Amino acid sequence: MTEPIESRETMLRDVNAKPRSTVVWAAALVLAALPLVISVPLATDILIWGIFGMGFNLLLGYTGVLSFGHAAYFGLGAYASGLAMRYWGAGIWAAIAAGVAAPMLLACFIGALAIRRRGVYFAMISLAFGQMLFFLALSPLKHITRGEDGLTHIPLAEVFSLPLHKPVPIYYFIFAITTVMLYMTWRILESPFGRLLRAFRENEERAKACGYNTTLVKFFTLVLSALYGGLAGALNMLYLNYVPLTTLFWLTSGTIVMMTILGGKGTFLGPLVGAAVFLFLQNTISLWTPRWELFVGAIFVAIILAFPGGIMGTIRTIVNNRKTARLQKRAPAVPSEG
Repeated sequence: MTEPIESRETMLRDVNAKPRSTVVWAAALVLAALPLVISVPLATDILIWGIFGMGFNLLLGYTGVLSFGHAAYFGLGAYASGLAMRYWGAGIWAAIAAGVAAPMLLACFIGALAIRRRGVYFAMISLAFGQMLFFLALSPLKHITRGEDGLTHIPLAEVFSLPLHKPVPIYYFIFAITTVMLYMTWRILESPFGRLLRAFRENEERAKACGYNTTLVKFFTLVLSALYGGLAGALNMLYLNYVPLTTLFWLTSGTIVMMTILGGKGTFLGPLVGAAVFLFLQNTISLWTPRWELFVGAIFVAIILAFPGGIMGTIRTIVNNRKTARLQKRAPAVPSEG
């Protein structure tokens, strides 16, 4: 058996949930024009956190695995790429490769130890690993990571003779990579593995009954999610030309959880929308008050109450319900017997 058996209702939800390729290019066009609407630094942050969220969404939104330690992949990607450029003189592509490879190796280790744990147990184990990395960077490896000061004196990077220390070039460099990652995510969801992820999301026990190794699915998705997190961390290092210690702190993990839920977990554009809304609120409200967390938290609660499935998840549900209602109206009436 090559594909999970699904009921008609589940198949309908899956067909409606599948993103079309036009969504990828429409999102890319919106992101290309984003600096015309908001500031370039804010737009750049949205791209970086959007990539981070896309990877986290694959794990939480499709396999249901909640990780409170995803800052480990984001921070390790930033530190690995920054250390490669500062101490070994690596070029930009080699630094990004290091920033992707290190978190993936860490995810393999964490996954081998803990992926069989369910629910809050995996969340706590991942949080413990994340905090271990934070304290390693803070004290034992301070002579390398510079501790609380963060990793500084990273050489300025260029790509195709474009100076990436300037706002517009770095934005469009990250935009190009974001577009690639959007397309890659779409291809993953369109692939047989993507169909398996959707079946996994609908009913893990049914997928297991069909003969799939659900533990292996979770493990592979965790490693894939770490790839996105490491890439986002490496891009954040290039953007800031600096690696703050807070990239490894547990609040970074909490932020990406909030963004993903806010945008709509298990939806294609949810992480990008969640990152955009959260960062826009943070940047706007922090201009007026230093207590911005209080107001952002209240707005977050209000949005979740109004959009219980997240912004994109609730919109998707409304659209699907309307499509179903139209199909039912068009269906021919079944003549009664007698």
